[in-house]
Amino acid sequence: MSQGSWTERELRRRGWSVELIAQLLPKPGSFCRNGRRIRYWRRRDVLAAESDPRFVRLLSRRAVMLNDVWEAADASDDPAHRLALRCHEALIHYPAQPDHSLNDVQANGLARQLLARKQHFDGKKLPLYLTQLLRLSFWMREQPSSALGKQLLAQYPALLHTLAQSALSDFTAAQPEADAEAFLQAEGFPAAMLLTQDLAGVYAVWYVPQAIRTSLSALISLHPKNEYPSARAMRRRFVIHVGGTNTGKTYAGLQRLRSARTGIYLGPLRLLALEAQEYLLREGVRCSLTTGEEEDCREDDTHVAATAEKLPIGQVFDAAVIDECQMISDPKRGWAWTRAILGIRCPEIHLCAAPEALPLLRRLIASCGDSCFVEQHRRKTPLICMSHTVDYTQVRPGDALITFSKVGVLSVAEELRQAGKEPAIIYGALPYSTRRRQMEGFLDGRMQYVVSTDAIGMGLNLPIRRVIFMETEKFDGFERRELRPEEVQQIAGRAGRYGMYGKGYVGATQELDFVRTAMSTPIPPLTTAVTGFPELVLQVDFDLLEVLTQWSKMPTPEPYVRLDVSRYIKLISKLREAGFALSKQQELRAANIPFDENEPALMELFFLFLHLTVQGQTPERPAMPPESVRTLPELELYCRKLDLYFSFCRAFDQPFDDEQLYDCREQAAEEINEILLHRLKNNIRFCDLCGSPLPSGRRGRLCPSCEKRTLRKRLT
Repeated sequence: MSQGSWTERELRRRGWSVELIAQLLPKPGSFCRNGRRIRYWRRRDVLAAESDPRFVRLLSRRAVMLNDVWEAADASDDPAHRLALRCHEALIHYPAQPDHSLNDVQANGLARQLLARKQHFDGKKLPLYLTQLLRLSFWMREQPSSALGKQLLAQYPALLHTLAQSALSDFTAAQPEADAEAFLQAEGFPAAMLLTQDLAGVYAVWYVPQAIRTSLSALISLHPKNEYPSARAMRRRFVIHVGGTNTGKTYAGLQRLRSARTGIYLGPLRLLALEAQEYLLREGVRCSLTTGEEEDCREDDTHVAATAEKLPIGQVFDAAVIDECQMISDPKRGWAWTRAILGIRCPEIHLCAAPEALPLLRRLIASCGDSCFVEQHRRKTPLICMSHTVDYTQVRPGDALITFSKVGVLSVAEELRQAGKEPAIIYGALPYSTRRRQMEGFLDGRMQYVVSTDAIGMGLNLPIRRVIFMETEKFDGFERRELRPEEVQQIAGRAGRYGMYGKGYVGATQELDFVRTAMSTPIPPLTTAVTGFPELVLQVDFDLLEVLTQWSKMPTPEPYVRLDVSRYIKLISKLREAGFALSKQQELRAANIPFDENEPALMELFFLFLHLTVQGQTPERPAMPPESVRTLPELELYCRKLDLYFSFCRAFDQPFDDEQLYDCREQAAEEINEILLHRLKNNIRFCDLCGSPLPSGRRGRLCPSCEKRTLRKRLT
């Protein structure tokens, strides 16, 4: 049989009766299967015959039969009758005969079972009972004279009503918060789903997502700029400072900020916010500091330096500087820049950005009806790519060696130290107070070299003469990949600080051609701005996880894309699995706390803080590790615990001692700095075979490569 044919069984599923097959279809073909002869008809002949009025009347006869009985029955306005009506719609609009047609014996037995149930329907088995009624309706169409069929047909409305009452009772017991009236009356109710899903399933799969999308659409304007009506009511002027790394963009913005009556600086890093605060304080401007990990509030302040997420959206400023605006496309943090640009209430706003962000920023500003002026910034010191690779043991004062792992940074730094060269050390996990100490050592000349990860690339102003890449690949949290051209250019741009060097140089210990190509590769313009979810989502009267899921699926106008809310969903799910019964506001507040939820010790501490808060107790500040275990990893973890403690107390309005917290941070930072300066080798473990440094936290005495080689030798 060819694929363009149907068997008799397949025709019966489409609603064909034996009589109509004989009347309307040509003589069939046949083939043998397992000793049985099976008839088949060509598909094109069947489709042509299905337009015959006799076939159409046959299909409609079943629906007319059920509908006549339904219309003759008494109607009411209660939810059970509405559900019964939905069930009736599912049955009469079913387009074809279901699988497994009933013979007379099967039909009589099934009809007796349904008639005998009366008040004993299990509401959770709604699809099963409806499917049984559906199969019986096709049988009753074929056997209109059956006494049992006539009895069942007469009881049809009553059976549906009783079944609907049972289904509604089970549904409201399981979903007491659900509005059954609104659910059953919703436009576009998918009655056909009742044949495959119970009422709770239809509610969860169809109604909840639709209702959330409807509610969100009513609460949130389709265009993100309309979420900030106060900013839209202002006449705002933007100055976009465009240029590469080390071109003076931020300095130009800060110059204007210091002369404003009130102002705010927003940047991506705590260290950059601190640099802005210190600059303004030196200029005699009262400036406070606000980041996710600390606050330094000055009395009678007129200015604020903050990380982008901490913008007080309701406050009015005379001038603002928003730094590193190319971050607007970052999947995790870009929402903060979008929110700041669209919503900051300020007549004069200075945006500092890489060239690839300019078209996108102009587009956003124009959509808000604001004006903008572009100020181009050029490097005052040329950046030159070296013509030969560099032996990193032959570093010169002012060199920055770049590697992309903490273990790599520490091992290279120790090798330089053993050669009598004192380097400053910078990497992402380093507490910011320690990082600042290391930077100060390089700035005042006590350390003449820098060993760093790409943490050096984002706005840290250091007097670097040469940037030397020791690697051209990095692990980005998902995979190990080659550096992107914009990453190479961002890091390399730190070389050649104006006023200290006439030229800046970029080189590599290997893969120099890769670095040279990346330096000359044009960076494509940014095309998307990430938009976050406002607290208006809390007004939607559904479960927060369902609201977040549906919010992320809602369409956004170009060039906006929605924030990836997978972290929020993951954290809230973990809270519920742990037994916490929090309000939507509390769940969202908890999910907004910045910490690494993949670190078991931090997750355990987070749960402890939540448990104490729910019990009406005050979380205690984490204790310093015992002196015997104050290794570099332990002290770094302790600093992250202090950051979590601060952020949690702020989020849940818990009291804490600012001065004691500051002292604990400084003590830990001092001990880490002491390790980096004098005891680094004792905090690095090396492979017994090849001598390479072992990854942090690795058990055993061999590196992964040597361990694999040793295992292969044993097996052979």
